[in-house]
Parts: sequence; C-alpha cells; structure tokens
Amino acid sequence: MRAAIYSRFSTDRQTDSSIADQVRVCREHAERQDWEVCALFEDQGISGAALGNRPGALRLQEAALARQFDVLLVMDLSRLSRSMGDLAHMIDRLTFVGLRIVGVHDGFDNTRDGHELVSGLSGIMGQQFRKMVAKKTYVALESRAKSKRPTGGRAYGYRDGKVDRGEAFIVNEIFGKFADGASCRTIAAELNARRIPSPGASWDRMTRRPSGWMGSGVRVIVRNERYCGVIHWNTSEWRKNPVTGMRKRVARPKSEWITHADESLRIVSDRLWARAQDRMRGPQISPARSGGKPKYLLSGLLRCGVCDAHYIGVNAHHYGCSSHRDGGSCTNGVRVKRTEAEAKMAESLLDALTPENVQVTAREMQAYWRELERSREVKAIEAPHELQELSARIARLRERLRIGDPDMPTDELQAAIDRAEAKRRELLEQQPAAKESAKVLKMLPKAAESARRELVAALAGDSRASLKARVILRNAYEGEAIRLVPDEDGHLDAHWKLQTVKLLCSAVVGTGGSGGRI
Repeated sequence: MRAAIYSRFSTDRQTDSSIADQVRVCREHAERQDWEVCALFEDQGISGAALGNRPGALRLQEAALARQFDVLLVMDLSRLSRSMGDLAHMIDRLTFVGLRIVGVHDGFDNTRDGHELVSGLSGIMGQQFRKMVAKKTYVALESRAKSKRPTGGRAYGYRDGKVDRGEAFIVNEIFGKFADGASCRTIAAELNARRIPSPGASWDRMTRRPSGWMGSGVRVIVRNERYCGVIHWNTSEWRKNPVTGMRKRVARPKSEWITHADESLRIVSDRLWARAQDRMRGPQISPARSGGKPKYLLSGLLRCGVCDAHYIGVNAHHYGCSSHRDGGSCTNGVRVKRTEAEAKMAESLLDALTPENVQVTAREMQAYWRELERSREVKAIEAPHELQELSARIARLRERLRIGDPDMPTDELQAAIDRAEAKRRELLEQQPAAKESAKVLKMLPKAAESARRELVAALAGDSRASLKARVILRNAYEGEAIRLVPDEDGHLDAHWKLQTVKLLCSAVVGTGGSGGRI
C-alpha cells in the first residue's frame, strides 16, 4: 500500500528537527504495517489555523484527489489542522475519494466506526489550544505594557530596547526631508540610491520581494509617535482569514490603548514632529487608500516576476511594478501599455470560449458526471443505513445534552450534534447527477457567449463591462497571478495558468498552461 506523510511545525520555537521527528515516527509506523512511503509533504513555521496559506497541505490535497497514494500518515490530527471546521472538511473530502487517514500518536483511523467523533474532538481541542495560547500571550504582554516594559517587536531606529544612533540619524533625516516638502516616494528612492539598509533588510524573507525602502515604509515612520518618546500598545489586532490564512490588521478603539512616555526613546524633537504632522494633514498629502473598486481590467491580477509585487496602473496608459514605482526597491522598471496587456490576456480566454472548445469542455464534463453518477450509485446503496445511524446518533447526543454529561462539555456536545445534522442534511439533499449534468451542459454555450461579449465590450472601453470581465478573468485564472518577467530585450514575458472549465462551471476544474510575450 502506498503511503504519504504530512508534517508541520508552526512557530520559531520549534526547529527543522520537529519535521524530522514527525517523519521518523510515521516512517516507523509504515514499516510496521509494511506500507511503502512514496511521498512527503511538509509546512515549516506555518500555523495550523487555516489551510489557504499552507502550500504543503494544498499539494497534499491535490495529490490525494489524484489518488497518488492510498494512506495518509500524520503524527496526530493537530498536524493536519488546528481549526475544527478545516479539519472536518479535509477529512470528509479525503475520505470521500477513498483515502485512509492514520494518526500515529492519537490512534485516529478514518476506517473505524465513530472516527467523526474523534476528529471532531481533536479539532475542538486544537482550536481551543490556539485560543488559550493567544489569550495567555495577550495577558502577559498587557502586564508588561502596563508596567512600562518592552512588549517585543523592533521599530527602525532602535536596537535591544535602546536608540540606535546610526538608524536614528536616518530617522531624523526622513522627518526633516518630509517636513521640508519631499514626498515619501522621493525619500525612499534617495535612500535606496545611497544603499541605506531598509527596516526589512535583515528579515529572513520567504519570498523574492526585495528589501529596499518603499514610500509606504517612509510614511509609517513619519506617523510613528515612538520617535518623539510616546509608546502605544494594543492599538490594533491581527485577524486571520479562516480560508486563505492571510492576516489583516484591524485598528482598536483608543479607549483600549495603553500609552506611556519614555524620553530615553525620543529621536525627533517636538518641533520637527509637529512640522511633519502638519504636512501629513495638509491637502498636498493623499494617503494610500484601500478597498476601492479596481480601476482597470487587469487590476490585482498582474504580479512582478522579479519581486512578486503587484503590477499596477502607474498612469492612465501603462502597468508597472509597484515596488519599482514606490521607491525603486525593485530593479524591474519595464512598463507595459495597458491596452496591449489587456488584449493579450483576454486573447487566450477568448480562444478558450470558442464553440469548438466549449464542445471539448462539455465532453470532459460529461465524463466527469458519469464518474460522479457511478460513485453516487454506490453511496445510494449505503445511504439508508447511514441515515439511520446518524438519526440514532443525533438522538443519543441530544439526550446527553438534555440530562448533562460530566465527560463532555455542553459546547462540545452541541458541536457534535451540529456536525451530525449537517452530514444528515447532506445525505438527504443529494440529487441525481444526471439532472445537474443536463442543466449545466445546456447552459455552457450561452455562458461562453455571454463571457465573450463582456470581454469584447471591456476591451472596447465599456467601464460597466470591465467590472464583469474582471470577475470572468479572475475565475479563469483561479487565483493564479499572471507573472510578468522582463527579458534582456526589454520585453515582458507573461506566465499564467488558464482554468477554462472553472470559468464555465464551478463544479469541475480543468487546467491548461499558457504564456506569452507582451
């Protein structure tokens, strides 16, 4: 039997040996079962709170759905996920395709009866563990902030909790130039030209993005009250998207801030601070805003192949690298004419939406639905018995909830009931695949023609059509950025991945590679 191993560690307190230990434990178990380990998947230094930011877990799911192995080994279920919802969804999805999942230390095995309860409890405990650690960390930092002690983190201009003279000189220079009228972007470009190390120059980056100065970084410095000796703590919090794993900073109300003054940390004078803030509030400064509607057809879809920053509309006629524009920290200064780039990107999609290609897509979908119908027929035989078991289980859980259970808290019982009822609804709501197939296949030609019309109208300058066309493009590229890489001749090579079937029907995903020069 072919086995794959997934391992993960989440913090800088753990090391690469944690991965090695997990792999060793799983390999030893595989040897005892006479299984052949054919694949290894890992995520290093990444939290188990979400799946979207874990490349190893995403590759694991792709390989599992392609049936590249038969059994998945983990040291325990918390390695797969510390999110109750994500863990249950992943196990359900992998179980559906016939994959066996084994937790070596916690004894989990999805081929055993009642495995849903074990995974549910593991997900609840993992999620509560994360919340407990976060709460304890917050309380410890709050205590330090109230006693005017350092709370961690390093601002530019300071080292080991004290003022760094070399960086403090640059901070004063930034404030002076800004107060005298220089823009943040101009200051950043000048610092890069002088090869002054930026705040992020010493970071251990996991991406190719350069670590030079940027206008946004200069703006952050000019707004930071720490430089005039005023320390704020608890001004914001990070919230993690449960799907993508990306974090977003959210401001807290000022009533929750903890503030104190420390003259030993002052770098700029009150007068220089006031001059800089007066200019920051003036009409000539327009801080960057987020959340607005995309202005151009390819806004948000293009990425620089050198630094991975967004390619943005640098003016009304051209796209350019935002890092190069905002301080020159990226060497890629090649711009592309907006109309030419939009036409090139839409061209491959228009080709994919021809009647001939739509017919090919329809045949692929028919084959998919035939396979789906066969799997549902097998499940239909087992469904009555499974529904009966679920109904009985729900009744037992409700009775335990009514009379109280000393071994299982009320919230855990309710969570188990909710999962069982959701599974029961899923079984009851299953419809024959043939009806879905006929409906979607009938829709394909009209959907393709509608998409072609929106794209053509957008290329002709119709602003309303551009909004719809952006949705079409984003679905077609399925979150895969279009990467623009400059060559020696001053051209940009575009690399992208086209999801043709995803564009037409979210139930089926087909992929095709593509690329070209713009």
